[in-house]
Amino acid sequence: MDAYPSLVEAAFQRVGGIDVALIAYGTLSDQTTCELTPGMLTEEFMLNAVSIMELCLALALRFEQQRRGVLAVISSVAGDRGRRSNYVYGAAKAALSTFLSGLRQRLNRSGVAVVTIKPGFVDTAMTAEFKKNALWASPAAVARDIVRAIDRGTPVLYTPWFWRPIMWVINSVPEFIFRRG
Repeated sequence: MDAYPSLVEAAFQRVGGIDVALIAYGTLSDQTTCELTPGMLTEEFMLNAVSIMELCLALALRFEQQRRGVLAVISSVAGDRGRRSNYVYGAAKAALSTFLSGLRQRLNRSGVAVVTIKPGFVDTAMTAEFKKNALWASPAAVARDIVRAIDRGTPVLYTPWFWRPIMWVINSVPEFIFRRG
């Protein structure tokens, strides 16, 4: 993370400015390992939240200086509500989404857009072991949604689209009922 400012500066210098930066990395934390292995929670949180936030800050400074740009960052619907099966991952994504919301407010007047991308289930190598159903999307479909959101400067993208109402319903369920699930 200490190298991010110089890395971003070198990238901007090499290509003469950047119009769009897409940050798309992370791991799907193994919940049990995070619970039982000292330091694993910190490691996963650093990778899935803090390192991305640090990179965002380095990019934000340069975008702010050029008074334009789009910073698009993949978070997750998992950050919208904690679930027992992946609450470490979800907590990291919740922190990231909240950070991006604040950064969006900060950069609003400088001509820089911040797009928070909240995919649901995507059929990738990271999720290869999961059983698939109708809620799963292809990487190509999600990529099309991301490009459209970047072009429009959409503040928050749920992809595929149906995750927005699904998460609204999930977030509307009172905690005492949600715990029973």
